[in-house]
Amino acid sequence: MWWLYNTATSILEKGGATTATTYIRPYKQAAGMSAAQTMEERFAYGLNPQKVGAVSSHLCDPDTAAVEFLLVKSQYQAATARPIERGALFFQIRQAFPPGEVTAEEANKIGFETAMRWTKGKYQFFVCTHTDKSHLHNHIYFNSTAFDCSRKFHNFIGSSFALRRLSDRVCLEHDLSVIQNPSQHSKGAFCTMASG
Repeated sequence: MWWLYNTATSILEKGGATTATTYIRPYKQAAGMSAAQTMEERFAYGLNPQKVGAVSSHLCDPDTAAVEFLLVKSQYQAATARPIERGALFFQIRQAFPPGEVTAEEANKIGFETAMRWTKGKYQFFVCTHTDKSHLHNHIYFNSTAFDCSRKFHNFIGSSFALRRLSDRVCLEHDLSVIQNPSQHSKGAFCTMASG
C-alpha cells in the first residue's frame, strides 16, 4: 500500500494514476525559529482544514500538540539535563494510498494503527488524513520524546524499511494493496495478498 524512504518525495505510478510515495522524516528546530514555532508551522500544515478529512490522536490534542510535546520535552530535559533543541523535535511519517482504495476515515484508522504499533503507544502522536489530492494520504506526527520521559526515539539504520514492513502488514490485515518488490527508488507495482 505505501512505500518509505528518507529522501525527497517522488511519484509512484499505478495504471496511469499517480500516488505519492511516502517517508519518515525527523524535524529539528528550524534556523531562526523556536522549537514551538517549528512544530506549530509543520502541524498547521497537517491540520489545514482545506486539506484534512479526518484526524485522530494518542496522548495529545492535535490542536495543542506543539505545547504538549514541549511539556514532555521540558520534563525530559529536567530529568536528564539534555537540551530540548538537541536532536529531532518530532518525526513525520507520510503514508499514501492508491486513489479510491480507502475512505478518509479508513485511511486515518490505518494510520492510527500503524503509528500505535510503531511507537508501541509510548509516544504522543496525531494522524491527519489529507483528501486534497487524488490519493488520500496520512501525515503522522509523533514526539521524539517518550511520554514517560524515559527515552528519545532515534531514527536507526533500516527504520524506513522496518516502518514500511509494519505498514504493509497493517494494510494486508485490512485487505489493502501494498507495493510489490519495493526498493528505495524504484516504481513498484501495487498488489494485494490474493493477487501477489
